[in-house]
Amino acid sequence: MLLSLLLNTRIYLILLLIAAVSIDTAHADSQTTNSKPLKVEIIIIGIDGDLKENALAYLELKKSLQDPHFSEAWLKKLHRKAEKNIADALQPFGYYQVKIDSSLKKKLEEKTSNTWQATYTVTAGTPAKIIEPEIIISGPAEKDPEVMAIIADFPIKHGDPLHHETYETARDNLIADIGRLGYSQIKSNKTKVVVDPQKNTATLHIHLISGEQYYLGEFYFKQNFLREEFIRAYIQDTQTGEPLSQENLLALYDSLYSSGYFSAVDIKPDFSKVKDQQVPIELTLKPAKRHKFTLGAGFDTEIEANVSFRWQHRRLNQSGHNSDVMTKLSSKKSFIRGAYWIPVGDPRTDKIGIIAKFETEDTDTTDRDTFDLESGYWFKWQDWTTALFTEYRYEKFTSGEEPETRTELLSLGTRIEQTRFEKKRFPRTGWALYGELRAADSELLSDIDYFRLYLKSRLLLPIADNGRLILRGEFGMAETSDFDQYPSSLRFYAGGDHSVRGYKWKALGPKDDDGNVIGGRNVVTGSIEYNHKISDKWVLAGFLDAGNAYNDTLDKVYSGAGFGTRWIAPFGLVRADLGFPLQSDDDISEDKVVFYFGFEVTL
Repeated sequence: MLLSLLLNTRIYLILLLIAAVSIDTAHADSQTTNSKPLKVEIIIIGIDGDLKENALAYLELKKSLQDPHFSEAWLKKLHRKAEKNIADALQPFGYYQVKIDSSLKKKLEEKTSNTWQATYTVTAGTPAKIIEPEIIISGPAEKDPEVMAIIADFPIKHGDPLHHETYETARDNLIADIGRLGYSQIKSNKTKVVVDPQKNTATLHIHLISGEQYYLGEFYFKQNFLREEFIRAYIQDTQTGEPLSQENLLALYDSLYSSGYFSAVDIKPDFSKVKDQQVPIELTLKPAKRHKFTLGAGFDTEIEANVSFRWQHRRLNQSGHNSDVMTKLSSKKSFIRGAYWIPVGDPRTDKIGIIAKFETEDTDTTDRDTFDLESGYWFKWQDWTTALFTEYRYEKFTSGEEPETRTELLSLGTRIEQTRFEKKRFPRTGWALYGELRAADSELLSDIDYFRLYLKSRLLLPIADNGRLILRGEFGMAETSDFDQYPSSLRFYAGGDHSVRGYKWKALGPKDDDGNVIGGRNVVTGSIEYNHKISDKWVLAGFLDAGNAYNDTLDKVYSGAGFGTRWIAPFGLVRADLGFPLQSDDDISEDKVVFYFGFEVTL
């Protein structure tokens, strides 16, 4: 009896143990299944482009996928809301009769997966058509024929498809255009879009209330550090009597702040002193710091590693005189320059300058020390930045194996320049042209006679969506009564990053009897380059350059080709190129490839 009881007890214990293990194993299997990550594939069919992008942005299901607590129950709940999400996303584009078929299935191709597929087939229909827009303005502007003309030119007409962003832009432009006439105190009484989804039509209601029409009155300046006449010259394009508008007030701000003399510009119309609809304008100006210091370091393949320093004194007196001192030091070329500037006429563009500069250059074939003292008048002529100048130049130089030469010149000349690039860090359209003409006469305090013309240009052309073609040209010519005394700094050379790549800086040009490049009287170079943007910050480049410097005839044209990259940095382009010479000439260079590195700023 006892033996039988013990045997039964053991059997019961074994059965309980087996059951516990089974339950635990099942629980573990359940936990393993439930712990598999939940994945969802979202497929939208029937719409593309901006419509699809906006639908995905509105989809609550997509927004929740990264939530660590995302679950199957949550998935099914958000799937039920998806049709409304997508329909709402298409309404800004004018689609109000949207039909959507949706499905949610678990993918069973792999037993171990926990992947679901949410599919939405969208039939967008056609955008709602606009019934004749209702534009009403009340107040003093309602009888102004110029205001009525602006309303008549409202770009959205009867029968146009509804697009909410287009409507909002047109409405804002309408208000801004009326404001430019001096109705600066304009209010929106009712602006809305009423859509009838059943008829697929939309009615635009724009009801505006205008205040009085005001004009700019007298300008009153609150400051004590610059002459008022000097400040007024900066705002001469905006005069008393013009409409009081945000556009004119912004033009006042931009003209003053961009001068560099002010750290803050506060403009307040004083409506308490209105007379004959003219509003006095109070301008409170705070001075910018007088001194600005800039320190830099860099590397350029022409002059190699370099450091630079600049000190600007931005306000020497109440007439706005200013000065700056700049120096750049490197192993091959260094300079220090000081300038004194006197604003005259229109101070935004016109000034008189006195510039002193000492420069030294030490390369394989040239050794020189140059001192320049230049005075000139800088001004705007037909949108061209123009300068008329007189320059005294003393230069001590050695070219190749020629003996050291000292030359003094008193030159007269002019410079002209214009740049029209897109205001982008990677512009795809635009052009630039620079020209300089200078001459000296031995009867006017110069050791020799000379005449020199130099031109360079650059053209950008867009190619497809992400490319640009760069065409670059350079031309220079000079005549002199004694070339041996003609300064090295005014001679022409070719080769280098901004000339013919594939050859080193100043490697091309006439040579002396020992094969040293000593520069020439003429230069012609040209370049064609293609840039292709492969991402937001990176560009690939390929180029072909050709040209040479020469004295009498262009007997030989050197060419080089290569490729490189461009990094679109916050301050412009950082360029790195490999150039390969296409002509073999051991007298010029034994290099089979030349590396170039530099910066390009076009903003």
